[in-house]
Amino acid sequence: MKKQHAVARAIAAAMIASTLLAGLANASGPAAKSKAKGDAEEGEQLSSRSMDAPYLAVPVVRNGELVNYLFVSIRIEIAQGVDLWRTRERAHFLRDALVRASHANDLVDPNDSNALNEPRALEVYRAAAIQALGENAVGPITVVATYSSQGSGI
Repeated sequence: MKKQHAVARAIAAAMIASTLLAGLANASGPAAKSKAKGDAEEGEQLSSRSMDAPYLAVPVVRNGELVNYLFVSIRIEIAQGVDLWRTRERAHFLRDALVRASHANDLVDPNDSNALNEPRALEVYRAAAIQALGENAVGPITVVATYSSQGSGI
């Protein structure tokens, strides 16, 4: 019964996180980055050459027991000179590589079960993106948002 309650709680938290993160993703598009209308610099329009990976579930395991999930949304900029549409056609391979990386690596802060170890996560996600898209395609990667199933984040 305890495990069923934990699973139900994780599903509910995932649904809440997806709603919150969807709003955050919509609010952080190209318009949110520009200083004023017509005032954006050329480099600030990078988000139009990006691929987002929202809601990556990162299990938090302590002493061999699953104690939490973090939900992480990242943005991967596609390098200039790379065919954006051909790269986006590989989105399902990218998602698969990112999900596998989220589960195969410890990406959580060792001192806080509600926090992402961001430098480690970016390193792991970069390697997964390169595996899926190719080294020349992957530009900067940023964490857009994190949310803990225990209620902290964003």
